[in-house]
Amino acid sequence: MRFKIETPRLPERKTTDVPAVAPAQMREIQRVAQEDYGIDILQMTETGGGSVAELALRLLGGRGHGQRVVVLAGGGNKGATGLVAARHLVNFGVSVEPIFGEVEGEMSFVVRRQIEILRASGVLDSSDQATSEFTLEEHLERADLVIDALVGFGFEGPPGGIAAALTQLAVAAKRPILSLDLPTGVSASTGDASSPSIRATWTVALDLPKLGLYQPASRSYAGELFLADLGIPKIVHERLGIPMATVYSEGPLVRLRR
Repeated sequence: MRFKIETPRLPERKTTDVPAVAPAQMREIQRVAQEDYGIDILQMTETGGGSVAELALRLLGGRGHGQRVVVLAGGGNKGATGLVAARHLVNFGVSVEPIFGEVEGEMSFVVRRQIEILRASGVLDSSDQATSEFTLEEHLERADLVIDALVGFGFEGPPGGIAAALTQLAVAAKRPILSLDLPTGVSASTGDASSPSIRATWTVALDLPKLGLYQPASRSYAGELFLADLGIPKIVHERLGIPMATVYSEGPLVRLRR
């Protein structure tokens, strides 16, 4: 069954009024938040994943019953955020299929923590360690929405290995895609797209947009832009000279207007 994808009504900001950050700046924001304010990465991914799930539900018309969502999750923080979103979407009544873009044993602890939670809660079958290409194509073909949580802002260049194969299959499926932070394969610094790259219908940047999203090269890959809060205290940004002003003054989700 197909559902009409809708663009939700959200507070709007012009991109000229919201600062974009380079990957090094974002890493520094996270470092200061963790070391000086005690906001650990598990908290950031939990907050971000909840906001992503809320946006996904709104894109699906605000109804959780009957929709099918495939979450493509990599081995870093972006993958963990996607798996948090998967858990929330299941709570909303959505049928969710998480697909891993990396061998589980090579994933970061924050991703493995989310996998443990999904297995304990029955979202993931503990005996199911792999998904065949045929099965994945079937999942993608039936999906009302695909969430791209494969490769984060810290990685430059084309995705490799399993992530590359998933990227190619997701593009071929031609289903609506919501990318987290940046579409997989698009540079966080320049906006240049490698091969393969996700062509997203929407991109939801986490905390602040990365520089690449504001570059002309990324426009046809990123689609419409949104912004999601990670719960990082504003004082962190202020200490680093990044003006946040009223970016999130109307809530944790914002629509960005170019």
